[in-house]
Amino acid sequence: MLPTTQKPKPKNRRRLLVGLIIGGVLVTSFPFLVVGGLLAKTNWDEWQHCRGYTQFNFARWNDPALSASPTYVRLCMVDDLVAKYILMGRSRASVIELLGTPEPEKSFSGYDMVYVLGPERSFISIDYEWLVIKLDAAGYVNEAKILTD
Repeated sequence: MLPTTQKPKPKNRRRLLVGLIIGGVLVTSFPFLVVGGLLAKTNWDEWQHCRGYTQFNFARWNDPALSASPTYVRLCMVDDLVAKYILMGRSRASVIELLGTPEPEKSFSGYDMVYVLGPERSFISIDYEWLVIKLDAAGYVNEAKILTD
């Protein structure tokens, strides 16, 4: 007598189908969970890093120990500085009094003053962020923004 293949019972078929669906959902969602976790950790680290330094503070901005590695408080304060238009309409001398001497950076030739902020705030930080300032013909700030190199 020839062996006959037995058809799976309907109960087993349902279990197999449910298992395949659950397995498929887990397999397809795993990369999203991993990437989401990494992004959440990066944002948490950045939040912890900037805690207490998010509002512009003249003394902290000009403190060499805080504006260099590993703190980079300028990165934390620059958004407040630019968002509140603290620089707009100031003279060159007033900006230097507030922010210190600008960097002798020639990469941003269209701008009159450049300040280094620190490593780029992104998932994979390759470049540096810079505060760049453009003066009008009378020597007053008419543009201030953050760029990466």
